[in-house]
Amino acid sequence: MKKLINPLLMHVLFIMALPIYSQEFYQGISIATPSGSTAISNKGLMAAYNFETYTVDGLLKDFSSFNNHGKFNTNYSVQGNIGKARRFLKHEDIIVLPDNSSLNLTGPITFASKLRITKAGLHQHIFACTNMFVLWLTADNKYRFADTRGQGLLTDVSIEAVKNGDWHSVIAVLSAGKGIELNENNIRIFIDGKQVKGTFTKTWQPTKLPPKNACVIGGELNGHEHHQKLQFEGIIDEMQIFARAFTEDEIRVYSSK
Repeated sequence: MKKLINPLLMHVLFIMALPIYSQEFYQGISIATPSGSTAISNKGLMAAYNFETYTVDGLLKDFSSFNNHGKFNTNYSVQGNIGKARRFLKHEDIIVLPDNSSLNLTGPITFASKLRITKAGLHQHIFACTNMFVLWLTADNKYRFADTRGQGLLTDVSIEAVKNGDWHSVIAVLSAGKGIELNENNIRIFIDGKQVKGTFTKTWQPTKLPPKNACVIGGELNGHEHHQKLQFEGIIDEMQIFARAFTEDEIRVYSSK
């Protein structure tokens, strides 16, 4: 007669055989692993938004540990890349983040988001932390990732992905720090996982965040007076900001979801 295996022992063996995932294992964002799940590594995570979850006070919830919850005047919720997303049509649609030193990032930095541009041919800011870092589109549909004071990366050609109105993964990665000369290896922009060629200006020279309304989603409230009036026309979903540079594997994983 065969000896029966203790059911409790079988259960323990099954659990031990399961793959072990931790918050150091970045799985990207998907329906199965949405913002707020352990798929988002806490390593260097400064802010994370799914644009459909809110705090009890009615603020846009930040899934990082820094409580960078966003304040807004309008809530134009639409279908997103995953679940719901936020559409921006005019400057009043901006989301203002709290004045928090956690976003006083001099580098390295990773900005990752799912974007759908609904109106091309505009000078429009996707995200800005004035005097520190900004990602915007020029009027000729080029991406600009800069320290908001002139130094940064400008894509060489007009990005066709901006014009077609579809969802795209956009990742800006800075692996340099303050005072470092910029090149194609330490400041990069990826569209759908593919690095876009660009030109580089001088060295990365962030200074200090303004005391009020420094970091804004979908616009800017400081810096050049003209920039403070620009609107962003598009849809943003699953945005993340890290105080570290994504690895090649992380860029691939985020872009493939």
